[in-house]
Amino acid sequence: MADVKEIRLELKRERRIWHGPRKNLAQAPTNAALNQISVTCAVHRVKPRCVVVFTAKGLMPPVFTPINEDQTVNYSAIPGYAKYLADAGIKAVLVGGTTGENMSLNVEERKKIVDIWVKEGRTLGLHIQVQVGGGPLRDVLALAQYSQAVGVNSLLTLPELYFKPQTVDELVQYVELVAKAAPKLPVLYYHIPSMSKVEINMPAFVKAATARIPNFRGLKFTSNDLSEGAQTLKALKKDQEIFLGADTLLAPAALLGIKSSIGTTFSLFPQLAQDILVAVESKDIARARELQDVLSSAVDALTAEGAWVPTMKAGMEIVSGIKVGPPSLPQRPISPEARQRIATKLRALKLVK
Repeated sequence: MADVKEIRLELKRERRIWHGPRKNLAQAPTNAALNQISVTCAVHRVKPRCVVVFTAKGLMPPVFTPINEDQTVNYSAIPGYAKYLADAGIKAVLVGGTTGENMSLNVEERKKIVDIWVKEGRTLGLHIQVQVGGGPLRDVLALAQYSQAVGVNSLLTLPELYFKPQTVDELVQYVELVAKAAPKLPVLYYHIPSMSKVEINMPAFVKAATARIPNFRGLKFTSNDLSEGAQTLKALKKDQEIFLGADTLLAPAALLGIKSSIGTTFSLFPQLAQDILVAVESKDIARARELQDVLSSAVDALTAEGAWVPTMKAGMEIVSGIKVGPPSLPQRPISPEARQRIATKLRALKLVK
């Protein structure tokens, strides 16, 4: 055993816990932003061993990618968007999910978006999770490596979308490749069978991934099957997390113990979503049901006018005034008449003035 004097430094950004020889103290990473990822390193004479700890919980909006009318990315809109969320009490965001349309962007655009969100996250104390999947494996691994290098707090990855994994072992192999590309970051799996068509039992996957991938820390569970969701929750370890990906089931899932969630409507209605979780935590079931009905009615009002991303982008502009622009091609924006109908329904729900 190496005789090493260890010092424990609490770093506000990422809450990294650095255990190392006193002579390495000046080399410990520093940053002013607060957030929820920790890396514990036991330093010996040969090389350090690190355990990645993930503690982000609660509501995590998957952020929109602002797009200009000419289909270029409107990077300048991101800082104001980040402040809007932080001011609303949001502590973590997902960059590059379905809502963020990352699958329609090239690698350089995705990297630049990551850079801006990391910068804003440091200033505002936001945990920045980045979804790196949805492209060729080489690009996925490059984005994972890049995210670790620039200070992202955690990763989420879709499965391979063309040569789809057919078994638990094949899915674990894919996620393992991503995790090895960013070994210092918590890595979560993005389960969205309605889009990916990868329909693998999640409790079985979680158990296998946990046994094989040191930095595997959970999943985003985008499914209405709360029975499977509850079983998946039971399969997770204490240092792992399941994030629901179904806005209309926020309250029912919380009652089952799934109290973290990634939902597009949390950008539009952050206070409403927080109030739902507070009601559940307070065991005010009637209030939770009432608030969930409002949120579900808002989702119905939006999606009645078209596909998820185009309608949600329109809703975001109606509710917040933040210009997130049209969807990325090949998706199309909704009509002015559809926007007006959405605005009328949201006013009736008292969600917009």
